[in-house]
Amino acid sequence: MVELVGDDMPFLVDSTTMELSAHGAGIHLQIHPVIRVRRDSNGELTAVLAADAPADHVELVEVFAVSEGAAGQPAVRPVARVQAEGLAAGADAGSAALAERAVASGAEARAVDRLAGGGELIRSATPIRASSQGAVRGAVIASHYLPPEFVARARGMTSAFESYQQLRVLKGPVTGVYVSFFLMLTLMILVGATWMGLYMAKRITRPVQLLATAAHEIGAGRFDYRVEVQSHDEFGSLAEAFNVMAGELATSRQRLERSAVELERKHQDVEGRRRYVETVLERIATGVVSVDAAGRIRTWNSAARRLLGIDSDVSGQHAADVFGAPGLSPLGTLLDDGTTARHTRPQDVSITRDGRELHLTVVTSPLRREDGTPEGVVLVFDDVSPLIRAQKVAAWREVARRLAHEIKNPLTPIQLSAERLRRHFGQAPAPAKALVEECASTIIGEVESLKGLVDEFSQFARMPAPRAVPTDLHALLDSALALYDGLLPGVTLARRYGPDLPRVSVDAEQMRRVVLNLVDNAVEAMSRSGTIAISTEHDKVNNLVRIVVADDGPGIPPAERDKLFLPYYSTKQRGSGLGLAIVRRIVAEHGGAIDVADNVPRGTRFVIELPC
Repeated sequence: MVELVGDDMPFLVDSTTMELSAHGAGIHLQIHPVIRVRRDSNGELTAVLAADAPADHVELVEVFAVSEGAAGQPAVRPVARVQAEGLAAGADAGSAALAERAVASGAEARAVDRLAGGGELIRSATPIRASSQGAVRGAVIASHYLPPEFVARARGMTSAFESYQQLRVLKGPVTGVYVSFFLMLTLMILVGATWMGLYMAKRITRPVQLLATAAHEIGAGRFDYRVEVQSHDEFGSLAEAFNVMAGELATSRQRLERSAVELERKHQDVEGRRRYVETVLERIATGVVSVDAAGRIRTWNSAARRLLGIDSDVSGQHAADVFGAPGLSPLGTLLDDGTTARHTRPQDVSITRDGRELHLTVVTSPLRREDGTPEGVVLVFDDVSPLIRAQKVAAWREVARRLAHEIKNPLTPIQLSAERLRRHFGQAPAPAKALVEECASTIIGEVESLKGLVDEFSQFARMPAPRAVPTDLHALLDSALALYDGLLPGVTLARRYGPDLPRVSVDAEQMRRVVLNLVDNAVEAMSRSGTIAISTEHDKVNNLVRIVVADDGPGIPPAERDKLFLPYYSTKQRGSGLGLAIVRRIVAEHGGAIDVADNVPRGTRFVIELPC
């Protein structure tokens, strides 16, 4: 501890070890002994300082004490001074000012003084206190001498450091400049690359876009659209190829349109022919059935449905299933034979429909392609039952004419001979006379019966031509039915006439005979007990007049209905069987038709159709 004593009182340095440092110059001073001095008159403080200040660190140590100066202001005065050998003169200049600054501030103060020889003196001043919190009593200045060459080097280092600091300060702006430069350069490169990329992409995508637009236009039907060729590279070649393709498409489209028009015209022709053929097939009375190679029915007209009695549509069904039904098997056999036969001829076939026998003339024609491959068979058939019935009627008329001629010739001699026998034996004995009278009466009666039968044969064989005049059918029916008034008490004749019945051109006498024949047959069928309904109807659509005679008798089996109109066929115990044959002939000669059917709920119903 250094205790400094002034004029009035001692000054103590309250520190076991006092350290003075001059940072950057390596100054380090430690003072250990405790010295109480007023003045360093005997050099004690100087000796202590000289012992604790190594020459390689501190070249000059100065101690200053605080004293009261003029006007009561504190002032410093030197107390001790230790200087190394060889230190340049003038080293103590400015020490007092540095000590005053340290005392005034109460903190360490530093200074660098330049000496005359070119060296520098680095100084560090530290205030001295009586205690840690006491007042400042003095100051110790430690100085380190820097040789001129070291100063020059230090200044160079300082200058370099200051340049470095300046550069460090400029690091941010310079870095910003470089970053800005690089950013600008990068942006220019990016913009240039983008522009170049867009330019190159446009050179690639624009032709593709033009091609896509052209393809869209071509797809929309505008075949005159063309792509403008903008280059001579691959895209230009592609555009030229596209234009060539568009031209070919336009040409193909024109050809297709012409072909479509021609095809449409041919289709219309074919459709017209098809409708014409279908209309003809539906209107003709001949049944037509076509079967394909797989055995399925393709064509089935209305006449076939009517003749075969099949109401449902059988198109697409197997022919074996349709013609395998009972009564149609002969047609199925002809279909099987017609598939393999190359030439066919008409054949007569009898089938049964609803218990009635139909006679059909059938022709089967195989269908073949140009190479001979079979495509199916066509079955054409027609109902020849009326023709056969007409042939039978004609044959019976010829038989009736011959029988009438052969029978009528001997009847008159037989009758005359019987009358002569009656006159010759008029005077004979009673037994002989009675026998002759009985035999003669029997012969004459049977001859009269035979003459009546011969007259019916003659009438059937040679029916007179009808003398048709416009006739009121209701009046004709009333006059015919008036003959039965009061004669048939068990039979009711019901008249059900239709309104607005037009006049019909008929032979009144022959039509009266038709009505009487039908009423007589109905009376016989009902055993003279029941109701007979006579009705009329005007069919405006077909321009026909219908006369219906219906009874409620036992009816006629379906198998015998077609035989009713044949000569010499009768269901009665008596009669010649020519009545209904004569009725059909009379109706046919008037241009009409007659048919028989079941009456509802029971009995028989005869329907006569006459043209208006």
